[in-house]
Amino acid sequence: MRLLAVLAAALLALSAPPVQATPAHTDRIESKAQFDALARTSPGGRYASFPQVMFAIDRAAQGGPRLYFINSRRFEFHLDFVQRTYLSTQDPAALLEANYSKDNRRFLFGSVLWYPTLKRFGVEFWEGDRLTPELLTLAMSQLQPRFHAPLAFKANSAHQLETAAALPGLQTIDANALFGSRDALVLNAGKATGKLRIIPQLTKDTLLAPDDIAILGEAPLQLSPVAGLITSEFSTPLAHVNLLAKSWRIPNGYIRDAVRRYADLDGKWVRLEAHGDAIVLRAATPSEIAAAGTATNKRKVQVAKADLAFRALPSLGELRARDSVRVGAKAANLGEVARGIAGRSADFSVPPGFAVPFAWYQQFVTANGLDAKIAALLADPRLRQDAAWRRAALTELRQAFAQGTLPDELRAPLEQRRREVIGTGGVFVRSSTNSEDLPGFNGAGLYSSVPNVVDQAGLEAAVRTVWGSVWNDAAFAAREAAGIDHLSVKGGVLVQLGMNAEASGVMITENPFDPAEPDAVFINAKRGLGIRVVEGRRVAEQLLYRSDPEAIQLLTRSTDDAMLTFDANGGVREVAVEPGRVVLTDERARRLAKAGQQVARIFGSKPQDIEWLLIGDAIHIVQSRPYLRGN
Repeated sequence: MRLLAVLAAALLALSAPPVQATPAHTDRIESKAQFDALARTSPGGRYASFPQVMFAIDRAAQGGPRLYFINSRRFEFHLDFVQRTYLSTQDPAALLEANYSKDNRRFLFGSVLWYPTLKRFGVEFWEGDRLTPELLTLAMSQLQPRFHAPLAFKANSAHQLETAAALPGLQTIDANALFGSRDALVLNAGKATGKLRIIPQLTKDTLLAPDDIAILGEAPLQLSPVAGLITSEFSTPLAHVNLLAKSWRIPNGYIRDAVRRYADLDGKWVRLEAHGDAIVLRAATPSEIAAAGTATNKRKVQVAKADLAFRALPSLGELRARDSVRVGAKAANLGEVARGIAGRSADFSVPPGFAVPFAWYQQFVTANGLDAKIAALLADPRLRQDAAWRRAALTELRQAFAQGTLPDELRAPLEQRRREVIGTGGVFVRSSTNSEDLPGFNGAGLYSSVPNVVDQAGLEAAVRTVWGSVWNDAAFAAREAAGIDHLSVKGGVLVQLGMNAEASGVMITENPFDPAEPDAVFINAKRGLGIRVVEGRRVAEQLLYRSDPEAIQLLTRSTDDAMLTFDANGGVREVAVEPGRVVLTDERARRLAKAGQQVARIFGSKPQDIEWLLIGDAIHIVQSRPYLRGN
C-alpha cells in the first residue's frame, strides 16, 4: 500500500546520518533566498513544479505553540522530521491518524509554497486534512509573523474551501487562478516538425493538413489529424481533442497566450517538443525540415471484421465485451459493465438501453444505394488530395444518409425494442462503430450523438444521423492517418434512456499527471449534461482521488457559466449557472472514484476512461473505454 510505503521510507530514514550543511529547521524565514535554501521542487505529485518548505506547528510545546520551518531538502516527510528530531516517538501510523483528522491534534502539518507565475507565497495542507477554522486561524497566526512576505491560503479540498469561507478576512488563492496561471502544460509528450498554422477560432471552412502544427485559440469539438497541437485556452486532459492527440501520438499541450506569442512563426516550418513540464516551439532547422519531408506514416490500426449476420437488438444486459464485432465497443463495453454488476452490490447503475448492430447499417446502405456512392468516393483521388473537395463530398454523402429510407422490416422492431427496454422516455442515440475504442485509436468525439430524442420519427432520423457520421470529415481524416480501411468501418448505434443529469463528466482510473501513482482516479465534472465536459471549452471541476491515504485533492472549480438540460420538446437547451460553484462534494467525488475503480476491475483493472452522471445521489455509468496514456 502507498501509505505503508511512505511510512516505511520515513522509518528507514531514521537511521540515515544527518546532513549538516544547513540547519534541520528554523523558526522564521527572513528572505526569499532563505526560503530557496530550505525548499525542494518535486517533478510530480501534489506540488509539482512549485518550490515548497514544509512546516510543523507543535501545539503542545512548552510556553505555547511552536513553529518549525523544516529543511525540506533534508526531510521528505513531516513524520520523518518529527521522528528524527525526537519531537515525537509515537508510532508512525498513530501519528498520521492523530494529526490530520483530529480537532485536538498535537501537530499541524503543512507547506509554504512559491507560485512563480502568480509571484505569491501560499499555505497548503494535505487534501485529506480535516482543518477547522480554529486550526487554520492558528496556523496563519503562527506563520505570517515569522515569514518575510505576505501569505495566502490555498484550499485543496471542498472541506478546506468551507473552512476558509468561515474566515471572511482570510487571504486566499483561487485554485483556478493557480492551475490556469501556468505558462504551459504538457498533455501528450512528443516531438514533431511541421508548418505552423495559427487559428484563433476554427470554423467549418478551416482546413488543416497532416503536416501542420496547429495553434488554436480555443479547444475544438472535432479536429482532423495534424502533426502537433497547441491550445492557448486552458483545457482538461480529458477533453476530446486531447484524447485524440494521444490516439494520433502527437505532441500536444497548452501554452498561455500562444496565438500572440508565436505570431511571427505563422506559416513557417517549426519544431515542437513537449516533455515533462516544458513545451518548446521554435523555427525548424533545414535538416529537421528535410527529415519531416521524407517521413512516412506506417501506422496501420486493425479493425476487427464486423459480424453482419447478427441482426438482434440486444439489451445492454445481454451484451458482453466480445460482442464488439456485432455492435461496436461502446455498446459492448457498457454491456459488460451492466453484466458485471448484475446481482451484485454496486453504488452505481447503467441506464437501460439496447444496441442496433452493424447488419442494420449495412442493410440501410445497400437498400439506399449508398454503397455505390461510397465506393465511387473512395476511388476518386480528390478525396485524399483536395481537402476542400473532400469536405464537400462527405457532406453530400451524409445528407444522402439523412434522406435515406429506413426499410419497413427495420422500423417496427426499432420502436418495439425501445418500448420493451426503455419505455416512453426520451433517449440518447449514440455512435458505436467498430473503429472506436481500439488499441492506439479511441476515436473520441469523431462520430455523432443525438440527445433527448422523444418520438419515433426523431429516433429514426437520429439513427440515420449517427450512421451518416461514419463519414464525418474529421473521422475520415483520423482513420486515414491511422491506416484504417474505410470500407471495413461499420456504424453501430447505442439507444439508451436519456438521463437529465444534474452533474456529469468523465473520470479515468489513474492519475494522468503521474501514471505510476497507484489507486488514483482523476475526475472532471460540470453541472448538467456531460456534453460540455468533453468539449473542453471551459475549465471543468477537476479532482484527484487517492485511496491510500484516502483524500480528494481539488485542482480546479468549473468556470462554466451555463449548463445543458433537456428541452421538453426534445433536444437540449442552455441554462445559466453560477460559475465557480461546487459541482461535487467530497463524499460524492469519493463515491464516484470508487465506482470508477469497480468498473476498472470488471476490465481486469486496466485504466478506464469513464463517462458518468449524477441525478440526486444516484450515480449512473454511461460509457467505459480503455484509457490511452499516449506518449
